[in-house]
Amino acid sequence: MDVSQYLEIFIEESKEHLQSLNDQILILENEPENQDTINEIFRAAHSLKGMAGTMGYKRMQNLTHNMENVFSEVRSGKMKATPELVDILFQCLDALEAYVDSIQNTSDEGTNDNQNIVDQLNGFLNGKPVQKEEKKADKEEDKASSSGSEPAYKSVKLADFEKHAVSEAIEKGMHVYAFTVFVDPNCLLKAARAFLVFKALEPLGEIIKSEPSAQDIEDEHFDLEFSLYIISTEPY
Repeated sequence: MDVSQYLEIFIEESKEHLQSLNDQILILENEPENQDTINEIFRAAHSLKGMAGTMGYKRMQNLTHNMENVFSEVRSGKMKATPELVDILFQCLDALEAYVDSIQNTSDEGTNDNQNIVDQLNGFLNGKPVQKEEKKADKEEDKASSSGSEPAYKSVKLADFEKHAVSEAIEKGMHVYAFTVFVDPNCLLKAARAFLVFKALEPLGEIIKSEPSAQDIEDEHFDLEFSLYIISTEPY
């Protein structure tokens, strides 16, 4: 499969999210209590963060991660969308557009961390008791652990040669990771999303097992999840 094809998808979808951000920030400027707008800004930041992370664009991922953190608090009612925050959001939008333009022109996001914008976003979180953050994290962890569902990778059966590869890797002091990837039901081109996961893992080690097979995933012959086993020298 052609990597450039998925770079084009990333750029196209990023621009759609940026346009949505632009429209919603303009609404927020006049309607700071508009919950639908607040939710849309959060979702756009969340989507951009996930896409940037999958493609390995760490700076873009970090900026959208901090945007997501702020709007998580805004939509929960713990913070207000003040005019100062709206001004910073316009700065975020400009920075994100610059990242996408650089990626479109060079396939690279550039070297600008936009740390000043990140610091301003974090400034809106200052003064909030740490205990609240800890309780929130504990709540999320409890929610995940109480789901009661066993990860799909645990039911994957390895062939004898795959078991041998695992044993040999462990003997050599390498690491074997198994995990299940879940695809958002609302995403388009799920095979392309899955392919980006494979590409992100390639530098980290060797994928020895895919369930369904890589070919089935490429042909979109899977539902909304797939499991992988990978041998790597990378620590956990």
